[in-house]
Amino acid sequence: MADLQTTPQPASDVDPDVLRNLLQHAPLGAGQTILVTRGPQLVTYRGALKQVEALDVAVHVDHNWRESGQALRVQFMRLPLSPLSRLLLTHPLRDSYRLILVDSEDAALEPLRKLSNQLLGVLEVAGIGRKQL
Repeated sequence: MADLQTTPQPASDVDPDVLRNLLQHAPLGAGQTILVTRGPQLVTYRGALKQVEALDVAVHVDHNWRESGQALRVQFMRLPLSPLSRLLLTHPLRDSYRLILVDSEDAALEPLRKLSNQLLGVLEVAGIGRKQL
Protein backbone atom coordinates (compact mmCIF):
# COMPACT_ATOMS: atom_id res chain seq x y z
CA MET A 1 0.00 0.00 0.00
CA ALA A 2 2.85 2.39 0.68
CA ASP A 3 4.94 1.25 -2.26
CA LEU A 4 6.83 3.77 -4.31
CA GLN A 5 5.90 4.09 -7.93
CA THR A 6 7.42 5.83 -10.92
CA THR A 7 5.84 6.57 -14.26
CA PRO A 8 7.78 7.08 -17.48
CA GLN A 9 9.00 10.66 -17.65
CA PRO A 10 10.74 12.56 -20.41
CA ALA A 11 14.30 13.56 -19.71
CA SER A 12 14.42 16.06 -16.87
CA ASP A 13 16.87 17.52 -14.41
CA VAL A 14 15.94 15.23 -11.53
CA ASP A 15 16.18 11.45 -11.56
CA PRO A 16 12.85 9.87 -10.45
CA ASP A 17 14.84 7.12 -8.70
CA VAL A 18 16.61 9.72 -6.56
CA LEU A 19 13.25 11.27 -5.65
CA ARG A 20 11.76 7.87 -4.88
CA ASN A 21 14.67 7.04 -2.57
CA LEU A 22 14.39 10.39 -0.80
CA LEU A 23 10.65 9.93 -0.21
CA GLN A 24 11.02 6.35 1.01
CA HIS A 25 11.63 7.31 4.63
CA ALA A 26 8.85 9.89 4.99
CA PRO A 27 6.33 8.86 7.65
CA LEU A 28 2.91 8.40 6.03
CA GLY A 29 -0.50 7.85 7.57
CA ALA A 30 -2.71 5.05 6.24
CA GLY A 31 -4.61 7.23 3.74
CA GLN A 32 -1.83 9.63 2.78
CA THR A 33 0.03 9.90 -0.50
CA ILE A 34 3.01 12.02 -1.56
CA LEU A 35 3.29 13.04 -5.20
CA VAL A 36 6.07 14.85 -7.01
CA THR A 37 4.85 16.19 -10.33
CA ARG A 38 6.20 18.32 -13.13
CA GLY A 39 3.34 20.06 -14.85
CA PRO A 40 0.68 17.39 -15.42
CA GLN A 41 3.23 14.57 -15.34
CA LEU A 42 3.63 12.33 -12.33
CA VAL A 43 7.35 11.98 -11.63
CA THR A 44 7.01 9.70 -8.61
CA TYR A 45 4.63 8.97 -5.78
CA ARG A 46 4.33 6.99 -2.61
CA GLY A 47 1.30 6.07 -0.57
CA ALA A 48 -2.30 4.93 -0.58
CA LEU A 49 -3.46 6.09 -4.01
CA LYS A 50 -3.39 3.81 -7.01
CA GLN A 51 -1.25 4.95 -9.94
CA VAL A 52 -4.28 5.99 -12.01
CA GLU A 53 -5.56 8.06 -9.06
CA ALA A 54 -2.17 9.72 -8.59
CA LEU A 55 -2.15 10.58 -12.31
CA ASP A 56 -5.65 12.09 -11.95
CA VAL A 57 -4.45 14.25 -9.06
CA ALA A 58 -1.40 15.44 -11.04
CA VAL A 59 -3.55 16.47 -14.02
CA HIS A 60 -6.21 18.08 -11.77
CA VAL A 61 -3.67 20.20 -9.88
CA ASP A 62 -1.91 21.27 -13.07
CA HIS A 63 -5.20 22.18 -14.77
CA ASN A 64 -6.33 24.31 -11.82
CA TRP A 65 -2.96 25.83 -10.95
CA ARG A 66 -2.58 29.55 -11.49
CA GLU A 67 0.95 30.83 -11.11
CA SER A 68 0.34 33.85 -8.92
CA GLY A 69 3.14 33.68 -6.40
CA GLN A 70 1.44 31.00 -4.31
CA ALA A 71 3.64 29.37 -1.69
CA LEU A 72 0.96 26.85 -0.76
CA ARG A 73 -2.44 25.77 -2.03
CA VAL A 74 -5.11 23.78 -0.21
CA GLN A 75 -7.99 22.30 -2.18
CA PHE A 76 -10.34 19.35 -2.34
CA MET A 77 -10.76 16.89 -5.20
CA ARG A 78 -13.21 14.08 -5.78
CA LEU A 79 -11.40 11.23 -7.49
CA PRO A 80 -13.19 9.58 -10.42
CA LEU A 81 -15.01 6.40 -9.38
CA SER A 82 -14.77 7.36 -5.71
CA PRO A 83 -17.53 8.77 -3.52
CA LEU A 84 -14.97 10.46 -1.26
CA SER A 85 -13.18 13.76 -1.72
CA ARG A 86 -9.48 14.14 -0.99
CA LEU A 87 -7.64 16.98 0.69
CA LEU A 88 -4.75 18.23 -1.46
CA LEU A 89 -1.88 20.34 -0.16
CA THR A 90 0.35 21.63 -2.97
CA HIS A 91 3.69 23.44 -2.84
CA PRO A 92 5.30 24.85 -6.00
CA LEU A 93 8.90 23.76 -6.39
CA ARG A 94 11.67 24.92 -8.69
CA ASP A 95 11.64 24.11 -12.42
CA SER A 96 7.86 23.52 -12.63
CA TYR A 97 7.91 20.68 -10.10
CA ARG A 98 5.23 20.44 -7.42
CA LEU A 99 4.94 18.59 -4.14
CA ILE A 100 1.38 17.38 -3.58
CA LEU A 101 0.23 15.71 -0.38
CA VAL A 102 -3.08 13.86 -0.44
CA ASP A 103 -5.20 12.77 2.51
CA SER A 104 -8.86 12.11 3.29
CA GLU A 105 -11.15 15.13 3.19
CA ASP A 106 -11.71 15.07 6.94
CA ALA A 107 -7.99 14.93 7.78
CA ALA A 108 -6.47 17.66 9.91
CA LEU A 109 -4.35 20.10 7.92
CA GLU A 110 -1.59 20.56 10.51
CA PRO A 111 -0.07 17.04 10.19
CA LEU A 112 0.06 17.51 6.40
CA ARG A 113 1.74 20.89 6.83
CA LYS A 114 4.37 19.35 9.12
CA LEU A 115 4.98 16.52 6.68
CA SER A 116 5.26 18.98 3.78
CA ASN A 117 7.85 21.02 5.68
CA GLN A 118 9.94 17.87 6.24
CA LEU A 119 9.61 16.89 2.58
CA LEU A 120 10.53 20.36 1.34
CA GLY A 121 13.85 19.98 3.14
CA VAL A 122 14.36 16.53 1.63
CA LEU A 123 13.52 17.77 -1.87
CA GLU A 124 16.04 20.58 -1.46
CA VAL A 125 18.69 17.82 -1.47
CA ALA A 126 17.41 16.77 -4.92
CA GLY A 127 17.71 20.34 -6.21
CA ILE A 128 13.98 21.01 -6.54
CA GLY A 129 13.21 22.59 -3.19
CA ARG A 130 10.79 25.40 -2.49
CA LYS A 131 10.27 27.82 -5.33
CA GLN A 132 11.61 31.29 -4.60
CA LEU A 133 8.78 33.82 -4.81
